[in-house]
Amino acid sequence: MRIAVIPGDGIGKEVVPAALPALTALCETFGLPLSYDVLDWGADTWLATGVGLPDGAVERLPRTYDAVLLGALGDPRIPDMAHGREILLGLRRGLDLYVNHRPVVLDSGVIDIYRENTQGLYAGVGGSVTRSGSVTVAIDESVHTRAAVEDFVRYCLRRLRDDGRRKVTLVHKSNAVPNTGRLWQDVFRRELTAFPELTGSEEYVDAFCYHLVRDPSPYEGVLVSSLFGDIISDIGAALMGGLGLAAGASVCPETHFALFEPVHGSAPDIAGKGIANPYATLMCLALMLDHFGHGAPADLLRTCVREAARGATATPDIGGHGTTDLFMDTVLTLLDHHRPARRASPPA
Repeated sequence: MRIAVIPGDGIGKEVVPAALPALTALCETFGLPLSYDVLDWGADTWLATGVGLPDGAVERLPRTYDAVLLGALGDPRIPDMAHGREILLGLRRGLDLYVNHRPVVLDSGVIDIYRENTQGLYAGVGGSVTRSGSVTVAIDESVHTRAAVEDFVRYCLRRLRDDGRRKVTLVHKSNAVPNTGRLWQDVFRRELTAFPELTGSEEYVDAFCYHLVRDPSPYEGVLVSSLFGDIISDIGAALMGGLGLAAGASVCPETHFALFEPVHGSAPDIAGKGIANPYATLMCLALMLDHFGHGAPADLLRTCVREAARGATATPDIGGHGTTDLFMDTVLTLLDHHRPARRASPPA
């Protein structure tokens, strides 16, 4: 595993360095090769050089690395988030990371939310008209191509089937946004016929959000476009206990390249206080291990992180009295305690 690590801004520069020793420990325990380089892309570099995503970075990354771990982007000194858009959206589009996976882990089970990551209202198509310094007309266009929707839906259905899921829900708003809604419905219904193991259903996005909050237990897999998925996945994070627990992966199925990102943001209000929660970053590492086919260390990491989150050294946002470092000390201790016993060598 060759990883490009971008701590980014705010608490990203705290939780990412804190979490990396857990990945190193797991790789040593399970005999997995690991190397990573830390890239200083973020607000400080933007303010110093005006560069967010360096020239040629999109081409170099997949030649040099297998994945990216991104901590967080956002800084009060850059209120329009220009550097964040350049880096994050530049990586998503440039590397064609069109599948975003946000698992929602609840007592009732896991809901796998799959969000299309590069089209819709996030395609960057539109513009504005200004007069006397004020915007008088603003246009953002929602753009979907059938080929992209087909690739997304087909991949997600295959993943859900292979992961043993039985139900999948398409979320849309075809009653009010009929053109893109009907495209998604048509593709979903056609592709679903190739997956008899899955039972499909469809819901309008407003009704789905209402049902998700009231009772999430009926849902297993969810397919949704970019903007609706952005909102739904954060509702899912709230149901889990907060954004500090939410991990996400953005994947290009064709190249297998992926970007793993805790979605809590840079949280400038607590940056530098030593209390940022590394839970989501650790869960990103678990998703990364799963992505590379290392299920056993991924499961061990999840077990230890959840156990640590129930203890006194958990960070204040989840009811503990600990710090970032204390929480990580507990996780590393648990990883050592639960490490698999080494097999005895066969007799000579």
